[in-house]
Amino acid sequence: MDDQFTDWQDGHVKVVRNHEGTCSIWPVYRENALGWYDVGVDGDKATCLDYIEANCDELCRLKDFEPIDSELRFVEEKTREWEQLQKQKQLGE
Repeated sequence: MDDQFTDWQDGHVKVVRNHEGTCSIWPVYRENALGWYDVGVDGDKATCLDYIEANCDELCRLKDFEPIDSELRFVEEKTREWEQLQKQKQLGE
């Protein structure tokens, strides 16, 4: 296997969350995926997973998370844009 695809989880990672409060880990050297936000916790994989276990429910959602209106609007807007692109593709076929 090519060394370019080493396991990023063995390095420095951070905890990120989406608009629903669902948490995950992400490499610190990469820009967050669209719709994911930094929680403010970083370190090795074990540290980040300990944070998630202590602060999230069984679905990895932050306990007592309140959605942020601007994030919900952003997701709705991106979903509408994607749906419009899909319709345009269908009309073009």
